[in-house]
Formats: sequence, C-alpha cells, structure tokens
Amino acid sequence: MQTIDFLSSVLPTAGHYCLFALRGPKGKERRLQTFNTHLSAVWDSAQQLNADGWNTFFALSTFQDDNSREAPNASYTRCLFVDLDCGPKSPYYAKKSDAVAALDTFMQGSGLADLGKPWLVDSGGGVHAYWPFHEHVPSTVWKPVAEAFKKRAKAL
Repeated sequence: MQTIDFLSSVLPTAGHYCLFALRGPKGKERRLQTFNTHLSAVWDSAQQLNADGWNTFFALSTFQDDNSREAPNASYTRCLFVDLDCGPKSPYYAKKSDAVAALDTFMQGSGLADLGKPWLVDSGGGVHAYWPFHEHVPSTVWKPVAEAFKKRAKAL
C-alpha cells in the first residue's frame, strides 16, 4: 500500500488537514505546522519537507480552521489508533515484537478482537496500530469512544 492510499483510508474526507514537522536536535527542534483542505497538497508538502530533512507527522483528525491542531478545533476523525513506543528508553516494550504481542493480548482480553486486526505501521521508534472506519465521524462522537478505548487499554 502506498502512503497516500494509507492516509486516504485513515484520515477524514472533510476539514483542514494538519501536517506537523520537526527538525534539529532534541529539545531544540524547529517546529513547523501547516494546514490545507486538500490531502494531496498536504502529502506534497510532507514529501518536500522530508526531502529537506524534516520529520513529518500527520494529525489524524481534521480541523475546523487552520488556527490550531488542538482538540477543541478538531472536526472529524476516521480511525481508532494507538502508539506503542519501543526500545531501550521505553518503559513499556523493549522490542516491536513485544509491543505487537501485547496488542494482540489486549485485543483478545478486552473483547476488542471483533474490531478485526489493526493495520500496523513501523513508526521508527515503535509501532502504530490503526482501525480505520468506513467514513469519518465528528470528533465529538469519536472522542468518547477513544476515551473508553484508552481506559480499557490501561485497565489490562
């Protein structure tokens, strides 16, 4: 699967997309945030920033306007997701395979295996898991579901 196809599957189809980028030494990074209403334009920007040495990240919600990528400005979301940090500095998982095994145990133990297997993405420093929805939902609907998901994950 190509990255743009993946993004088209997990990102909403309406609102302002946000691209966040970092460059420089940890703790002194330069930060850049851009918004666009067209996913293809955000993707083009991400490719250029990556070529210029930036680390780029996509917000998984879209936003009402281009003033902020904070929760009160969120419009829509199109997936549930979890970020599993790994490595020697992680308090949770030494290896990515440990994180994936723990995710599978969580899914089985919580009864959430009915959601189906998530899409797994190697994030460099860990694993991201995504459960895409068929369509985007208002963030006000998504947030209580995501909070319940988070609470259930912490309980196991």
